[in-house]
Amino acid sequence: MRIALRLVVFAVMSQAISVGVPVIDGKIDPTEWVGAHKGDLSGGGKVWVLQRGGFIYVAVRGARPGLASLCAFQGDTVRILHASAATGEARFSRSAGAWIQTAGFEWRLRDSSLAGGPVVPQYDEMVQEIGWTANPSGVGSPDREFRIRADIVDALAVTFLATAEPMTLAYWPSTVADDCRINLRIAQGFLPASATFDPSGWYRIQKPAG
Repeated sequence: MRIALRLVVFAVMSQAISVGVPVIDGKIDPTEWVGAHKGDLSGGGKVWVLQRGGFIYVAVRGARPGLASLCAFQGDTVRILHASAATGEARFSRSAGAWIQTAGFEWRLRDSSLAGGPVVPQYDEMVQEIGWTANPSGVGSPDREFRIRADIVDALAVTFLATAEPMTLAYWPSTVADDCRINLRIAQGFLPASATFDPSGWYRIQKPAG
């Protein structure tokens, strides 16, 4: 009886661990990403996408040190979710067939050698205020983790810019064929006044039925 009870307790604990969510700390722990959709960045690197508890979690591992950006589409808006030494968001809106920049980057969280990186309450506050967060890295770590509210995104494209020479841009999925990957300045954080986006080639977020 005691053995059976222990097995039940172990099974419940194992299930609780398996349905946990990734901690946004820039450390891609495989145990936190069990069940995630996995992809290869075109140009080198890996990406994980996990939908859980009303959020989309994205982990990006570049082939070399650099920075990550997500292009997040919904309705007539594309958000640029940028994670370098700081995290920030910019926006483009569709108007008469063109995508026009409507908001430049507003920087939120920073990582520096003097002040250190963000703490958990700061990540949570950013999610509450603008719907997403990610870990910055002042030293250009190849690993970035994002947490995004599922109700603010219908499709995603992922880029990772290796900042050391030769500077290269890796992207996912392989069907991305617009300025999210073509315009290097968007990945760098230097935004054009207008851009070309085609979210039909991006990764579609699976929404619950009903």
